Amino acid sequence: AAAPSSSSAFDVQQLRRIAQAFEARGVDVRTAFRAFDINGDGLLSPQEFRHALLQLRLGLTDDDATWLMARLDTNADGMISYEEFLTHLFRSLQDLGVANIGQAFQEHYTAQDEASHRLCWRLGQAFAERGVWPQQILTLFDGDGDGALSRQELADALRMMRFGLNEEDIELLMRSAARACDGRVGINDLVARLQADGTRKKK
Repeated sequence: AAAPSSSSAFDVQQLRRIAQAFEARGVDVRTAFRAFDINGDGLLSPQEFRHALLQLRLGLTDDDATWLMARLDTNADGMISYEEFLTHLFRSLQDLGVANIGQAFQEHYTAQDEASHRLCWRLGQAFAERGVWPQQILTLFDGDGDGALSRQELADALRMMRFGLNEEDIELLMRSAARACDGRVGINDLVARLQADGTRKKK
């Protein structure tokens, strides 16, 4: 589909309309997202997102919905996470009190930051206990040798070390460490984080 004219302004306008529709219905952003997430997997598929827009009666076409979905899907995995949805809404609003978006944003990222520090502490300790230098292991899985790992490469490396991480742990690590430009994790950046958090005392 062709991009709407003045695409950035279009995105902001539609996101504000979505937030205002939540406010008019008396629901906050978290409650609305959960209602739209029909199968409860924590993500909005293209079908769920289109259904949500229809429920809000914003008058958007299928092309508009497809365009907006692509803009919200920051990591290009074909789905919209709560974090992606919340972040784009937060950036588009002038009044952060609408649908409790400002408070939800602060609470979400405070919780994410604490969880990611705990996870990096665990990983830093696990590498140290095994006497393994993290950079050596992670570099083995860098398929194209450019110093960065995709989600799958990172997952494969951590599974080989048998750290007992689950999919949620890997997703959290990707969200907290992935580069904005391409959604991949720089090996040097991740090692620096593991070293920094690994030196912290566990609370």
